[in-house]
Amino acid sequence: MKSFLLQLLTALLLFFAPIQQLVMVVGLAILCDTFTGIYKSVKLDGWKSIRSRKLSNIISKMVLYEVAIIVLYPIDKFLLNELLLNIVSVQYFSTKVACVLLILVEITSIKENIEAALKINIWKTLKNFIKRAKEVSNNYDEIKN
Repeated sequence: MKSFLLQLLTALLLFFAPIQQLVMVVGLAILCDTFTGIYKSVKLDGWKSIRSRKLSNIISKMVLYEVAIIVLYPIDKFLLNELLLNIVSVQYFSTKVACVLLILVEITSIKENIEAALKINIWKTLKNFIKRAKEVSNNYDEIKN
Protein backbone atom coordinates (compact mmCIF):
# COMPACT_ATOMS: atom_id res chain seq x y z
CA MET A 1 0.00 0.00 0.00
CA LYS A 2 2.83 2.38 0.89
CA SER A 3 4.53 1.61 -2.42
CA PHE A 4 1.32 2.30 -4.34
CA LEU A 5 0.84 5.68 -2.65
CA LEU A 6 4.45 6.60 -3.35
CA GLN A 7 4.03 5.67 -7.02
CA LEU A 8 0.79 7.66 -7.22
CA LEU A 9 2.42 10.71 -5.67
CA THR A 10 5.38 10.40 -8.04
CA ALA A 11 3.05 10.12 -11.04
CA LEU A 12 1.14 13.24 -9.95
CA LEU A 13 4.34 15.20 -9.44
CA LEU A 14 5.59 14.19 -12.88
CA PHE A 15 2.24 15.02 -14.49
CA PHE A 16 2.24 18.54 -13.02
CA ALA A 17 5.98 19.14 -13.56
CA PRO A 18 5.48 21.37 -16.65
CA ILE A 19 3.56 23.93 -14.58
CA GLN A 20 5.76 23.82 -11.49
CA GLN A 21 7.39 27.17 -12.27
CA LEU A 22 4.04 28.79 -13.04
CA VAL A 23 2.65 27.71 -9.67
CA MET A 24 5.76 29.01 -7.90
CA VAL A 25 5.66 32.39 -9.67
CA VAL A 26 2.00 32.91 -8.74
CA GLY A 27 2.82 31.94 -5.15
CA LEU A 28 5.72 34.39 -5.13
CA ALA A 29 3.43 37.17 -6.41
CA ILE A 30 1.00 36.41 -3.58
CA LEU A 31 3.83 36.54 -1.03
CA CYS A 32 5.04 39.88 -2.41
CA ASP A 33 1.50 41.24 -2.17
CA THR A 34 1.29 39.97 1.40
CA PHE A 35 4.55 41.66 2.40
CA THR A 36 3.55 44.97 0.81
CA GLY A 37 0.13 44.71 2.46
CA ILE A 38 1.75 44.19 5.86
CA TYR A 39 4.13 47.08 5.18
CA LYS A 40 1.22 49.35 4.25
CA SER A 41 -0.77 48.33 7.30
CA VAL A 42 2.14 48.89 9.68
CA LYS A 43 3.11 52.16 8.00
CA LEU A 44 -0.41 53.59 8.20
CA ASP A 45 -1.80 52.10 11.43
CA GLY A 46 1.15 50.61 13.30
CA TRP A 47 1.74 47.05 14.47
CA LYS A 48 -1.62 46.90 16.23
CA SER A 49 -3.30 46.67 12.81
CA ILE A 50 -1.84 43.21 12.11
CA ARG A 51 -4.45 40.57 12.91
CA SER A 52 -4.27 36.82 12.38
CA ARG A 53 -7.79 36.91 10.97
CA LYS A 54 -6.65 39.13 8.10
CA LEU A 55 -3.47 37.11 7.58
CA SER A 56 -5.47 33.88 7.35
CA ASN A 57 -7.03 35.21 4.14
CA ILE A 58 -3.63 34.71 2.52
CA ILE A 59 -3.95 30.95 2.91
CA SER A 60 -7.33 30.85 1.20
CA LYS A 61 -6.07 33.11 -1.60
CA MET A 62 -2.98 30.95 -2.10
CA VAL A 63 -5.04 27.75 -2.16
CA LEU A 64 -7.64 29.23 -4.52
CA TYR A 65 -5.10 30.58 -7.02
CA GLU A 66 -2.89 27.50 -7.00
CA VAL A 67 -5.82 25.07 -7.29
CA ALA A 68 -7.21 27.12 -10.18
CA ILE A 69 -3.93 26.68 -12.06
CA ILE A 70 -3.68 23.00 -11.20
CA VAL A 71 -7.27 22.32 -12.30
CA LEU A 72 -6.89 24.31 -15.51
CA TYR A 73 -3.73 22.45 -16.53
CA PRO A 74 -5.35 19.02 -17.25
CA ILE A 75 -8.19 20.75 -19.09
CA ASP A 76 -5.63 22.60 -21.15
CA LYS A 77 -3.48 19.52 -21.71
CA PHE A 78 -6.26 17.16 -22.81
CA LEU A 79 -8.83 19.49 -24.38
CA LEU A 80 -7.62 22.96 -25.27
CA ASN A 81 -3.97 22.42 -26.17
CA GLU A 82 -4.57 20.82 -29.58
CA LEU A 83 -7.02 23.52 -30.59
CA LEU A 84 -4.94 26.42 -29.33
CA LEU A 85 -1.73 25.12 -30.89
CA ASN A 86 -3.38 25.68 -34.29
CA ILE A 87 -4.01 29.33 -33.37
CA VAL A 88 -0.94 30.21 -31.29
CA SER A 89 2.22 28.16 -31.08
CA VAL A 90 2.45 28.23 -27.28
CA GLN A 91 2.16 25.03 -25.30
CA TYR A 92 -0.49 25.18 -22.50
CA PHE A 93 -1.57 28.65 -23.58
CA SER A 94 -4.70 28.98 -21.43
CA THR A 95 -2.85 27.89 -18.29
CA LYS A 96 -0.19 30.50 -18.95
CA VAL A 97 -2.78 33.19 -19.67
CA ALA A 98 -4.54 32.38 -16.39
CA CYS A 99 -1.22 32.67 -14.55
CA VAL A 100 -0.51 36.02 -16.18
CA LEU A 101 -3.95 37.31 -15.18
CA LEU A 102 -3.48 36.17 -11.57
CA ILE A 103 -0.05 37.79 -11.45
CA LEU A 104 -1.46 41.03 -12.90
CA VAL A 105 -4.08 41.08 -10.14
CA GLU A 106 -1.34 40.71 -7.55
CA ILE A 107 0.90 43.34 -9.19
CA THR A 108 -2.01 45.79 -9.15
CA SER A 109 -2.51 45.11 -5.46
CA ILE A 110 1.23 45.53 -4.80
CA LYS A 111 1.17 48.86 -6.63
CA GLU A 112 -1.82 50.05 -4.60
CA ASN A 113 -0.17 48.98 -1.33
CA ILE A 114 3.05 50.82 -2.14
CA GLU A 115 1.21 53.95 -3.26
CA ALA A 116 -0.90 54.01 -0.10
CA ALA A 117 2.05 53.37 2.22
CA LEU A 118 4.44 55.86 0.63
CA LYS A 119 1.76 58.32 -0.51
CA ILE A 120 3.14 58.51 -4.04
CA ASN A 121 1.79 57.93 -7.52
CA ILE A 122 4.07 55.34 -9.11
CA TRP A 123 3.06 56.09 -12.73
CA LYS A 124 3.52 59.83 -12.25
CA THR A 125 6.92 59.28 -10.59
CA LEU A 126 8.00 56.91 -13.39
CA LYS A 127 6.82 59.39 -16.02
CA ASN A 128 8.82 62.19 -14.37
CA PHE A 129 11.87 59.91 -14.14
CA ILE A 130 11.71 59.09 -17.86
CA LYS A 131 11.21 62.76 -18.70
CA ARG A 132 14.23 63.71 -16.58
CA ALA A 133 16.34 60.93 -18.17
CA LYS A 134 15.52 62.30 -21.63
CA GLU A 135 16.56 65.78 -20.52
CA VAL A 136 19.86 64.48 -19.16
CA SER A 137 20.43 62.53 -22.38
CA ASN A 138 19.76 65.65 -24.46
CA ASN A 139 22.11 67.71 -22.25
CA TYR A 140 24.80 65.05 -22.63
CA ASP A 141 24.40 65.09 -26.42
CA GLU A 142 24.68 68.89 -26.45
CA ILE A 143 27.83 68.84 -24.32
CA LYS A 144 29.33 66.04 -26.41
CA ASN A 145 28.82 67.99 -29.64
